[in-house]
Amino acid sequence: MASDKVEALNWVNFLYQLGQDNELKTVYGELLKHIVEELQADRGSLSLIEEDGSPRLVAAIGCGQCKVGQREACEGTLLSKALTEGRDFLAGEGNDLCGIQGMVEEGRGLAMCWLLRLDERIIGALCICRNGSRESYGQEDFAYGGVLVSLAAVVIENMRMHAEQQGRIDELSRVNARVQEINKKLEHASNQLLQSEKMASIGQLAAGVAHEINNPIGYVYSNIGTLEKYLRDFFTILDAYEKSEASLDEASREEIRKMKQNLDLAFLKQDVLALLSESREGINRVKKIVQDLKDFSHAGAEEEWQWADLHKGLESTLNIVWNELKYKAEVVKEFGDLPRVYCLPFQLNQVFMNLLVNAAHAIQTKGTITVRTGAEGERVWVEVEDTGSGIPPENLPRIFDPFYTTKPVGKGTGLGLSVSYSIIEKHHGRFEVKSEVGKGTVFRVWLPVNPAEGDAGKA
Repeated sequence: MASDKVEALNWVNFLYQLGQDNELKTVYGELLKHIVEELQADRGSLSLIEEDGSPRLVAAIGCGQCKVGQREACEGTLLSKALTEGRDFLAGEGNDLCGIQGMVEEGRGLAMCWLLRLDERIIGALCICRNGSRESYGQEDFAYGGVLVSLAAVVIENMRMHAEQQGRIDELSRVNARVQEINKKLEHASNQLLQSEKMASIGQLAAGVAHEINNPIGYVYSNIGTLEKYLRDFFTILDAYEKSEASLDEASREEIRKMKQNLDLAFLKQDVLALLSESREGINRVKKIVQDLKDFSHAGAEEEWQWADLHKGLESTLNIVWNELKYKAEVVKEFGDLPRVYCLPFQLNQVFMNLLVNAAHAIQTKGTITVRTGAEGERVWVEVEDTGSGIPPENLPRIFDPFYTTKPVGKGTGLGLSVSYSIIEKHHGRFEVKSEVGKGTVFRVWLPVNPAEGDAGKA
């Protein structure tokens, strides 16, 4: 009796340990192997019922003709008879693992087959047999095997349910990951669209302001030129009057002398021309800023692919962001020889602006920003280097992610580099970034001189 209890406990423990394995094929094989060994059989098979009601072989031992995975529909076999009649069998030796030579009377035989039941539902069948030279099974063996198979049915169904549940969880995880990926892309696209719309609006506004400023600047510039000519004429007449002073009486000469002394006429003649020269220079600077504003906003050719001079775009951008740079850094330009590039100039100017402003923000007090350009074969590059605080290595992989920023709250959106990355990607270019904490950062943009026309048109 004690040995029977030990055996029962060992079987329960075996089933428990087996249930921890998530690999169904392993579970099926180990269950069949354990029952074959426990009942000292030579061959065995385990079949499970598919959704369409047909049995499928999931494990086999000692049967050369059995192919795991194939459906079994052998009429006249012990398995077929058990499934058809819905009951277990103790039978004689078969021609194959599942065959029947005839039922053995008096409850003895060389083959046994049990249905795997769960409540009133049949989920499969397990058959074993011995060779003809061995002792046949009796009713006690048949009953003991039935108990083992009943417990095995519970384990198999639990494992199948667990596998199905895990499959659903995995599928839900994949769907969830895909949804998150799509949401991230939609969010990124939405932010880029908002940024593009914002930049387009700024470009239109800048172009309109530049156009409106151009008119008053034009006539002020013209008026200064005319005024300078008039003053020179007045000075010519004044010089002529000064030469005629000698012919005046003493009282008149003294009155004119005092007036010239009080008004400091010599200084006025010199300074008024200097003032006009400075005014002309200031007007020229305003005209250049307005022109740079027009170039930066790309007025008149919005979002059109064209051949452009990158140096002109860089100069325009530098003038536009000069207020951000002049108090933080000395700007050094090391321009090489660049061919004209087929691109979207307005969008590239946006990239240059982001790189220059970020370089200025990276410098705490006073530093240097170096802008370099060069060409290699059919590619050109533009580089912006700063002597700022640098980027920690762990942050480098994230700098182009949307919304990632190291700036304080309210000081940055985290979209500048993300939008810039998309623009350069659209131009079939790429970024290179090198940074060292405490020494500074170098951003280099590589661009093809002439992207494929078809690709450029689709971008």
